[in-house]
Amino acid sequence: MKKAFTLIELLMVVALIAIVSTLAVMKVGGMREAAARKVSLASQRSVERAVETFLTNQGRLNRLDSLIYAGEGGAPVLGTTPGDFDFTAAFSLEGHDGFYMGPFDAAEDVREERNLGLTPGLQKVLCPYTLNAVQVTALVNRLGLKYVMAHTAYADAGDNEYPSMHYPNNRSYGDGTVPNASDGLDPNSSACVATKVVTNMMVAAVNPMTDLGRTIYQACGQELMNTKGWGESYNETEVRAEVAATGGPLIAFGLGDSASIVGKADGGLESAPYATYPLRKYYSRYILLFRLKRAGAGSVMQTIPEFAGVIDPCGNTIRAAESIIKTL
Repeated sequence: MKKAFTLIELLMVVALIAIVSTLAVMKVGGMREAAARKVSLASQRSVERAVETFLTNQGRLNRLDSLIYAGEGGAPVLGTTPGDFDFTAAFSLEGHDGFYMGPFDAAEDVREERNLGLTPGLQKVLCPYTLNAVQVTALVNRLGLKYVMAHTAYADAGDNEYPSMHYPNNRSYGDGTVPNASDGLDPNSSACVATKVVTNMMVAAVNPMTDLGRTIYQACGQELMNTKGWGESYNETEVRAEVAATGGPLIAFGLGDSASIVGKADGGLESAPYATYPLRKYYSRYILLFRLKRAGAGSVMQTIPEFAGVIDPCGNTIRAAESIIKTL
């Protein structure tokens, strides 16, 4: 007669099966994330090459995505100190005048949790920067950046109604209803409006006061040194002077579907790629960085905007993305 399994033995078998199953699921999940990040890295590299080629061939790069909300009526949001960072700006979600946090439900005046806008990693590395007249002229004349596509706070009907980029003709699904935040409208297809680049306009910039921000500056060729010890804060005046002396601020724009580089055969992109490893409720486009470099002195001082690189939706440079993949 065969001996039957005891209860303890059965429980041990069930526990082992559960452990093995958990490990298998974790392994598969890690493999999927690694695969998605590898695809993202390849896209990031291809975007960098395409922008460099397109600027060489065309010299014009218009209608990039602003990472700052459009103001009332689609007007640009203006800053107070031209040509400078605002490290202390507190952009409230309720004010609809800060970094893109996804569309709001106009009736409730709340942000939909399914549409969170910029990823947390990108939010931490950005700060507002106010363009001065010389920088605007340089961006318009040298880079061809006359307009940016700014996300509107509301993506529904009413006084704040704007056409969705995905529904440009009748502002609706075709049945008379207007897509809005409560419909699960994702950040990449929320309502946008073309905003003219003007003096005192606020744009997103890489924050040199943060460790990650300084790393991005360094990856883009600016040797911002970490002169402070652990736990010590940076002096804002010194940081501003250091950025100006080493090459100028890095400003950031998203590469959305409306950009002039998209759909171009002469070195451009067939479509604007997006990363799949962040959740789709976040803005998933790649971010182009431009250095506002000063040249000359005195009356012949000029600002020369130059393409500096590409970061992914979480704020990772190509080098950082490579390192993350190695750890997965």
